[in-house]
Amino acid sequence: MRTFELEDVIRLLRSQVKHAGGPTAWAKKTGIDRTTLSRVLHGQRPPTKAILKALKLRVIFVDPPRYSN
Repeated sequence: MRTFELEDVIRLLRSQVKHAGGPTAWAKKTGIDRTTLSRVLHGQRPPTKAILKALKLRVIFVDPPRYSN
């Protein structure tokens, strides 16, 4: 399993949008709301569950390592 930071997800999203021919084409292809996509691409909101699903990603929560003193 590979982990992505938010910046990695945005980079992947931008790549997919470019490959699809632009935001409108990607939004239409994936069924994602164009306004929401634009806000994510401009850093105004985090990626939605629908966008993550369209990118074939999922959110997981990882416990930070515990250090003993």
